[in-house]
Amino acid sequence: MQRILVDRFIEEDEFLNPPRTVCGLDVSYYNQTAIGVAVLLNFPGLTPIEHQIVYTKSTVPYIPTFLSFREYPPLSLAYTALSIKPDLCFVDAHGRAHPRKLGAASHFGILRNVPTIGVAKSLLCGIIQYDSPPFETLTLDDEVIGARIVSRPGCHPIYISVGHRISLATAVKITQKCITRYRLPEPTRLAHQMATKERLKLKKRV
Repeated sequence: MQRILVDRFIEEDEFLNPPRTVCGLDVSYYNQTAIGVAVLLNFPGLTPIEHQIVYTKSTVPYIPTFLSFREYPPLSLAYTALSIKPDLCFVDAHGRAHPRKLGAASHFGILRNVPTIGVAKSLLCGIIQYDSPPFETLTLDDEVIGARIVSRPGCHPIYISVGHRISLATAVKITQKCITRYRLPEPTRLAHQMATKERLKLKKRV
């Protein structure tokens, strides 16, 4: 399926630019329950407009490089629950920066056909090119698959890659505009925060 989906991948700006709204998507887990979160914000103000939290049974185990098959169902359900569909989505996962160039951000973006950026906290694959302005790029098989940026002084870097229907340069530019006082861009930071809180609340109830 990854080999089929990667043929549908679009690395061009096919969305309203600048976007009016952006969405952060993340998933957390407790036992066999997956918690999908979608947070809608305006842009560039980054004021939250709406959020949705969904619960679903997780039937796919964690397998490295196949995370998208585990995360797509809760991501898609949370996105569907939004009453206003965003112009651009941020997924707390890799997009193109994946061994088969189809991480969870691309998997989601292609299946839902929405412009998507992948923002990850750690490097999955690729070689960092330190001398590639205006940002450090990641390459795999001599192809640029993502970028590494230090969002805040003293913080660990984050890894940005194209999910779908956006160019890498635009993905980096918009991500940087979504960074406030924290390491992560505001859409995925808020989604991750909500997903973590929901997991802890579920744990207490159980």
